[in-house]
Amino acid sequence: MSIKKISLNEDHLKLISAIKFEAFDFDAETRNGRMGWGIDQYNLFGGTYVLEDVALVIGKYDQYIKGTEEDPMGRQYPKELEEYMWGLYRYIWDNMEYIIDLVFTFITKGGLKPGDYKYTQNLKEWEYLG
Repeated sequence: MSIKKISLNEDHLKLISAIKFEAFDFDAETRNGRMGWGIDQYNLFGGTYVLEDVALVIGKYDQYIKGTEEDPMGRQYPKELEEYMWGLYRYIWDNMEYIIDLVFTFITKGGLKPGDYKYTQNLKEWEYLG
């Protein structure tokens, strides 16, 4: 029996709610091209700079290093905060398939809450562990 565990904190939930979901063409070349929906793998939130987007969503936008406002790579943040934000982003990116499934599963169960979730693959069932 394969089990997957996901742990979400308040900042994960803020970021999950900010994911930019958009329509796109699978096959724009044909008249009857297929449409799909998806998330841009290069920036989940649709902006230009990942860290600026993450900082804005989690309420840390104003904590950038002064003088980096016009940096070609986007505003820079203190190393510890940058590592934290990249960790949040990477966790969501690495677990996107499970997170989307969690969102769909818990939409009629009160939504997602901070805490741990367990997925049992053979039962195809999510459980909130608290």
